[in-house]
Amino acid sequence: MIQQCYTMHDMETLFETLKTFNKPGEMKGITRLAYSKEDEAAHQFMVETMGEHGLFVRKDAIGNIFARLPGQNSQLPAVGTGSHLDTVPQGGAYDGALGVVTGFYALMQFKAGELLRDLELVIFRAEESSRFGFSCIGSKVMTGKVKADQWAENVDDEGQSFFQVNDDAGYASEKIASCCLPDHYFSAFIELHIEQGKRLESDGLTIGVVNGIAAPTRFAVLVRGHADHSGATPMYQRQDALVASAMIIEDINHAACRESPWGTVATVGKMEIQPNSMNVIPGEVTFYVDIRGIEKSSISRVASRLQEAVHKAEKDNDVTITLREISSEEPVKLDDGLCDVLAQQCEKNDISYMKMLSGAGHDTMNLAQRYPAAMIFTPSKGGISHHPDEFTHFSDIEVAATLLKETLRELGNRQ
Repeated sequence: MIQQCYTMHDMETLFETLKTFNKPGEMKGITRLAYSKEDEAAHQFMVETMGEHGLFVRKDAIGNIFARLPGQNSQLPAVGTGSHLDTVPQGGAYDGALGVVTGFYALMQFKAGELLRDLELVIFRAEESSRFGFSCIGSKVMTGKVKADQWAENVDDEGQSFFQVNDDAGYASEKIASCCLPDHYFSAFIELHIEQGKRLESDGLTIGVVNGIAAPTRFAVLVRGHADHSGATPMYQRQDALVASAMIIEDINHAACRESPWGTVATVGKMEIQPNSMNVIPGEVTFYVDIRGIEKSSISRVASRLQEAVHKAEKDNDVTITLREISSEEPVKLDDGLCDVLAQQCEKNDISYMKMLSGAGHDTMNLAQRYPAAMIFTPSKGGISHHPDEFTHFSDIEVAATLLKETLRELGNRQ
């Protein structure tokens, strides 16, 4: 039986409980990497919580969770909502988890059979790229976008691929094809998320209606030079892999700055140096490039500059460099009709809002290529995300959760 009178206070308590699923001994923020013990525990907790409250819960072969509230006609495509629970290392508590707890709250406001269509809360696995180098694994699997060879080649810091980690967690990679959802599974999908930027806060607005999502193109760069004594090797005889890497990174930064009118950005946020000793010239460096934007041509220009920088750094520093593309996503336009529904709900309830793009990627970008989809943004204080200081006022969360509930009500009663 579905529990009634699930309150905002209940939602806040659930959110606070999810914070406790954190890497042992972590002193800063939340570290809940995909498929870690903490991540598994958080997902199992949600499975049990949603089941206890009367939702019909299932997992697929990689651990994506689906919790369904039946409507009057379960033959119709369902209306979906949801987000993810995994985090970046020392990340915030709001990114992803907020869309899960508000989605659960929204479903709990309705009785079974109250709406025409089923409502379904989805908890996506491995949305963050922190562990495997590519993002939104759960939603890619759901929409048939598996790149098995590429996923097998990329490994985490322990040398394990996604498939190995998935199987070690008790799931079944050999059944991954069964995770692909049918064409008419959802009639609409709405994801609620923190903004991860400053526009809403700066403009004093409460809601962002997201009508497009930027896409990441990512590369791994392996630079091989020659390790040598830092004191005994003259500058002109060096094959310094780190110096070559720094030259490439500087060129990428300049290239992205030139593309700023199109909103494109580029980041190098992870680097591995060998032998990583103060008195040894670095002999090998691996670093990772993340290029994001809405305009595909602009992303391509930055990627081309990266290739040019690699060739120049090889020649100038007498090193060898391997450039490998990890992933290349397509920027996504969200459904105009659903965005209009969200905007109309805001106007009806006197909620200040703006239509906007998302510079960060989300699972919705994959679902939007199969089903009508849109997103709700709620402000993040200072625009901070992927950081322990990530914070959203609960008053803003209440507004967003109510907007989600009313939107699900309207979409759930559509013929």
